[in-house]
Amino acid sequence: MTRMADRLLELIAPHTVARATDCGYECCKFPAFTAKYCCYYPNGHVSCGGCKSSIACS
Repeated sequence: MTRMADRLLELIAPHTVARATDCGYECCKFPAFTAKYCCYYPNGHVSCGGCKSSIACS
């Protein structure tokens, strides 16, 4: 999954932007039972999607 996220990032972000090194799903605090996909970059930038339903965050 991380490789796919890196490829997508390469398509939409300038080549000067550092590649994502750590991506994965995280449980949201609110609303309950939701998760978001976040990527952490070497330069300290964090990019997350919206919270979506997830049974893993129960």
